[in-house]
Amino acid sequence: MNNTKEKIVSVASEMFVKEGIKAVRMDDIAHRCGMSKRTLYELFTDRTELISLALQHYLDSMHRHGEEAVVRAENAFHAVWLRFTQVEPAHKLTSKVLFQLKRYYPELATDFIIRMHEAVVANILDTLKVGVEEGLVMGSLDLHFYSRAMTNYIIGLDIIEENTASTGLNIDDNSIPNAVVLFLRGIATDKGRTYIDNNFLKQQ
Repeated sequence: MNNTKEKIVSVASEMFVKEGIKAVRMDDIAHRCGMSKRTLYELFTDRTELISLALQHYLDSMHRHGEEAVVRAENAFHAVWLRFTQVEPAHKLTSKVLFQLKRYYPELATDFIIRMHEAVVANILDTLKVGVEEGLVMGSLDLHFYSRAMTNYIIGLDIIEENTASTGLNIDDNSIPNAVVLFLRGIATDKGRTYIDNNFLKQQ
C-alpha cells in the first residue's frame, strides 16, 4: 500500500470509529483528504474495500496499544491488567463499530470479529508465555488453549455488559477487571497469586 492509500485508510478509520460507518460518506473522506471522490474510487474498488482496510488499520492500532501496555508493565499480569483497565474508551468504540457493521455490512462484521478475536488470542498468548518465564503462570498449562479460553471468557463478559438492561445485572467499573483477575488467579503459580492479591485485590 502506497503512502497516499495509507493516509486515506488512516483518515477513514478515524472517521468511521468516531462518527459511525453509516454516517461517513465517500465524499466526506475525500474532502478530509483533500481530493476528489473520483480520485478516491481510482485508489479503492468500492466503499466496502475501504471499510475493510480501515477496520484492519483499527485492529493494528489496538494491537499497538496492547504492546505499549506490555512495555509499561512490570510483569505479564500487570500487562493484562493495564490492557483491561486502561482501554475502556477503545472497548466502547469497538462495540459501536461492531454494532453498525452487523447492521449494514454483516459479511464485514463476521470478518472483523474473526480478525479481532485472533488478534486478542495472539496478544494474550504472548503475554502468558512471558508470565511462565517470570514464574507467574503455571508452566504445565497448554498456553494455546488458555489464551483462547481467556479470549472467549472476555468476549463473554462483553456480551454480559452489553445486555445489562435485559438481564437486570448491575455491572460497575470494577466488575470486568475483577473477573479478569479471577481468571488469572486460576492459572497462576503461588508467586502469581501472591502478586495478584497484593497488587490488584487490595485496590478494590
